[in-house]
Amino acid sequence: MTENEQLTSWQNQLVKIINDLNTPHTLGGITNEANRKHDSFLARRALDNLIILSEEINIAREQKNDVK
Repeated sequence: MTENEQLTSWQNQLVKIINDLNTPHTLGGITNEANRKHDSFLARRALDNLIILSEEINIAREQKNDVK
């Protein structure tokens, strides 16, 4: 995979994470216990996915620096 393809892949992953958080009730401000619970679940999942993506990017950067 080329560097440009990798960057595109990471960008697509980030867009998926953001879109996963943008539910109608989070955008519209509808609040009730079920929605807050669901939003909390989405936030935890997004954080997990961001951590994984960050680790992938850091590993790739370290490998690139080791090659230099």
